[in-house]
Amino acid sequence: MASILPQECHPSKCQTNTFGVTHPSPPSVDPFGILVANVIALRAKGNWSIRALAEQAQLSRTFVANLEKGSSKLSLSAVDQLAAALGVTTGSLFAAKPVPRDEEASVIEEVVAQNLVSARQALKLTQETLGQQSGVSMYVIAHIERRARNPSLQTLARLAAPLHLTLEELLSVPGKASGARGTPQRDT
Repeated sequence: MASILPQECHPSKCQTNTFGVTHPSPPSVDPFGILVANVIALRAKGNWSIRALAEQAQLSRTFVANLEKGSSKLSLSAVDQLAAALGVTTGSLFAAKPVPRDEEASVIEEVVAQNLVSARQALKLTQETLGQQSGVSMYVIAHIERRARNPSLQTLARLAAPLHLTLEELLSVPGKASGARGTPQRDT
């Protein structure tokens, strides 16, 4: 029988509700696991071999095979190439249900830069403060915001957390994320 009394748990795995009662945090969703599952499902749906998807995305067959095993180092441009080959938006590869790509899809580096700047400014964070909170160098943040860098997904995930964004939201055109939380809005 489940206890209704507060449970003891490690502080990093607990959260406190409005009434000050501590309880275990719900398990977090692994965005990289969702990405892998979506790539596998979309490849199967299209009846594509790993080789065919790799050729369409202009990536190596080994890279796609390793991605499906969950062991690839992923860059923003590689994920965008996969999304384009699969016909879905880049951000939606991290969602429960991928969204078809528009004919005039935005350049992913521009989308990420705009979302990063908008979210950072909405929270009144400097590049330096965001760097301290995320563990990402402020110089790397500046390069991403100027579209002068092809960041890894790990770097983007580290930046998304203190901005209270999911990877899907960071990689999606504002208002087009398939998730329920929405995307960062531009200051006007």
